[in-house]
Amino acid sequence: MPISIVMPTYNRLEFLKQAIDSVLSQTYSDWELVISDDGSKDGTREYLSSLTDPRIKVHFQPSNLGQFGNLNFLFSQVSHEIAQILCDDDYFFDRDSLQRLVTVWSELPPDVAFLRSNHTADANSALARFESSVLPQFVQSDKSDLFFGVFGCIPGNLSNVSVRSEAVKRAGGFRSDLFYAGDFEFWSRLGRMRPWYISSIRVTQIRRHDGQVAGTQNAKGEAVPQMRIILDAIYDNLVSKGYPPGLIRLMFTVNYISLQRDAGIKAFLRGRGEYLNRVSRDLDGSTFSLGSGLGWLVFFGSLGGRIFRIQVAKRLLRQNPA
Repeated sequence: MPISIVMPTYNRLEFLKQAIDSVLSQTYSDWELVISDDGSKDGTREYLSSLTDPRIKVHFQPSNLGQFGNLNFLFSQVSHEIAQILCDDDYFFDRDSLQRLVTVWSELPPDVAFLRSNHTADANSALARFESSVLPQFVQSDKSDLFFGVFGCIPGNLSNVSVRSEAVKRAGGFRSDLFYAGDFEFWSRLGRMRPWYISSIRVTQIRRHDGQVAGTQNAKGEAVPQMRIILDAIYDNLVSKGYPPGLIRLMFTVNYISLQRDAGIKAFLRGRGEYLNRVSRDLDGSTFSLGSGLGWLVFFGSLGGRIFRIQVAKRLLRQNPA
């Protein structure tokens, strides 16, 4: 089974070489690496131009497409059925990563849209450990929104995911206007269309560093209105399936709104009132909210969303709507 590896890159020369070297060192050799540089100015383009392996295909964007626009471009260029995302600051876990990945994919049914690997590797919180204990390996499309609503963006880092290339195209690709939450929106949208699979196999090593997007985004609550778009869709779908609206609102208030409110208060204390204003406007005023008054009560009662998350999650997961 040949496999495509897609790598969007932008001004990450300090990490990019290790990412590419980890591909070149794989024992499984039937791959193509498709790289798209999004207008780097740090020497990345010169380095990429020096690569000579014929399996590596490099594209230079004339103008910046943004992370998800760049990913959409990459998926339009792949040659193979399965594509593994490898961000430019991550790398393959070891020399046999691709071999393990291909072995799993070769055993999956053809309707599985994407595979989330490394699943137990980042279970570093009580909620993540609970997630690992209750999530099935096969997530059927009719249950996908339930699990995304309870646990958030289950795939996590983009480098945790491999996907059928045609599924990305049929789903319409990533929304490039959702810079802060385009991955959550896309995986949840694709998950309600087709089943997906969760595995603990180690494929990639996710690098943590000060310059990564996850550590610098949302300083003023920019992600908050984008989260509303995602949660609106999940809420509407769960209600249409017969899940109790009040219990969903409680779950979302504890699991999302309270945590965002906590971040907004911290930003307010640093002189950034925009964040808390966005929480009040975009989340308290949403259909999936309990409203501002009850929202604040839940915030204090749950210590800013830090407790009762698992208890509420268990209640929602026990529901069996007709």
